[in-house]
Formats: sequence, structure tokens, C-alpha cells
Amino acid sequence: MKKKVLAALLATMMVASLTACGSKGETTTDAAADTTTEGTTDAAAEDTAAEDTAAAGETKDLADLKLAFIVGTENDAFYQSVEEGIKAECEKLGIPAPTLGDQELDGNKCSDLINNYVAAGYDAIAFSANDPAGTMPAVQAANAEGVKMFTFDCTLDDQYLDQYLAFVGSNNKAGGVTAGEYVAEHAPEGSIVGCITYASAQSTQDRQAGFEETIQAAIDGGKDLTLIESQDADNDQAKAADIMQNLITKYGDDLSYIFVVGDPTGYGALSSIQAAGANTKIVGFDAGETACQYIADPEVGKIWEAEVAQDPVGIGSGIVDKIAEYFTTGAIAGDQKDLIECKLVTAENVADYLK
Repeated sequence: MKKKVLAALLATMMVASLTACGSKGETTTDAAADTTTEGTTDAAAEDTAAEDTAAAGETKDLADLKLAFIVGTENDAFYQSVEEGIKAECEKLGIPAPTLGDQELDGNKCSDLINNYVAAGYDAIAFSANDPAGTMPAVQAANAEGVKMFTFDCTLDDQYLDQYLAFVGSNNKAGGVTAGEYVAEHAPEGSIVGCITYASAQSTQDRQAGFEETIQAAIDGGKDLTLIESQDADNDQAKAADIMQNLITKYGDDLSYIFVVGDPTGYGALSSIQAAGANTKIVGFDAGETACQYIADPEVGKIWEAEVAQDPVGIGSGIVDKIAEYFTTGAIAGDQKDLIECKLVTAENVADYLK
């Protein structure tokens, strides 16, 4: 009997012991699971925070920024005014005096400047992409180093939208439309009109396209005009003069209007028109001080009738504002491209554009 009781007691103790081990094992497993869950949750939270920070971008005190801006050429009143806007806005926002670079309308020089600024540890570089394809390797290398890239006046082709954060510049195609509308309205019926362009820059390509499409639309709508093929002066005043001389020789006074996509091109065209005593009129693009003086002049204004005005100071200050926005908030709100509308300048309102 005692043996049976003892056996039963031992059996009970073994069951109790097994149950206790099981409970202890379950408790240990739950604790481990809790620890693992907490660790996983913490790690996930850290990863999410890191992703949010990366998505938001980098922020930095404006007073600590090191910025560089590369204009197309400092030998141009337009870009001189852009630089004025850049410097004034940096001072206004408390950003240290920026470095200003001149690429001299040379893609290789622009690339060298970008590479130098990257090596020197600049936080951001903004440049006028006058040679989009030529500067792309340098831009991609800058992005790989974490330098923030911005463009102004001339931007990169649309397949490279991921290579820069924001662009500020004129609505160049709309400006070309404005020029085309003026010419379509004022050109005599039966006359010839044309364009001297700069085919290497996206901004001037857009101006040319806006002009040509508008003239063609006027022709399709019944206006008796002939639109000749645009000629590329490569932003060179001497080449523009030669092109204009050849056009005058070929078409004579039937060539009523020539649209020039930039003031330097217009200066060359003007010299040939004056030398030949031709009746061709000029509509320009930029509205620099010299061009506006020509419009206001009683004699030269009979040739240089109108300009499409940009806002170079606004472009300069605008790109600084975009950079400041990015480093303040870690992002750029709104559209990637900020396009500033152009205005028509004629003898009636040119006084508003003269300093």
C-alpha cells in the first residue's frame, strides 16, 4: 500500500515538475518573443525614421551654407543682372556671400567648375545649363557625392529631371509665342519673316519653337506670310551679322521681320540692316539695357521695334529662394520648374525698362 501511495506521489510530483518546466519554458519563450518583438519594433522605427529623414532631404542652417552659382557668361548684361539678384537675395536671407563662376558659354569649363566646387565641399551648386549634354557627367558625379544641384535660366533635358532639385527661369516658349504674335500682327501681308537662333541651348530652342509655331498658326489662319528656315548664329554677334547680310541679299525688302533669340544676336543683325539700308525690323529677346535704348532711340527704334523682356534679377533671387527652401525644409514644394512669364517691350512702355 505504501508502495502504491509512494508511486502515486512520485507520479504527481513528476507531472507537477513537467508542468513547471513547461510553464517555465513557455514563459521564457514569451519573454524572448517580447524581447525580439521590441527589438524588431525599435529597429523598424529607426529604419522608418531614417527613411523619413532621407525622403525629407538634408536641412542646414542658412548661415552655414556654402553655395556656388555658375552663369552662362559674365560678358552679358542679362547674366550680370542674374548675379545681382543672387547676391542681393543671399544677403537678404543671411546666406554667406556665394561663389560666382563664369562658364563663358563653354560646357567643358562649366564641368570643370562643377568638379572644382564639389572637391571644395560646397553644399549646393546652381548653374545655367547652356550645354546640357556636355555637363551631364559632371552633374552626375556631383550628385553621387551628395552635392545638391539646381539649374537656372537654361535647364537640363527632361530625361535628366532626376539630376537636379529645382529650376528657375523664363517661360521661354511662351516668350517666343509673344514675339510671334507681335510679328504676325505687324508684318505686311505677302512678306517674309524669319528667326536667327542659338540651337545649342534649350532655352533658345524653346523661344524659336514658340515663335515658329505661332507664325505657322497665323499662316494657317489666313495670314499671307512666308516663314523661312531659322538660321543658327551660335550666339555669336559676327555670325549673326553674316547671316543677316545673306538674308538681306537673298530676300531684300520682302524680309519684313527677323526674330533674334538673344540680344547679342540682335546686335549683329542690326549692324547688317543698317549697313545695307534695309527695311527689315527686329524683335529681340532679353530686354537688356542696350536693346531697350535702341527701342527708345528715334532712329534705331525704327528698326529694333520690340523686345521680349525677361526678369534676370528675379531669376537670380528665385534660385536662391529655392536653395534656401530646400535646406530649411528638406524639400521643394510645388513644381520642379518655376517658370517666370515674359513681357513685351515696345516704344510705348520701354521707359519702364530703362535704368
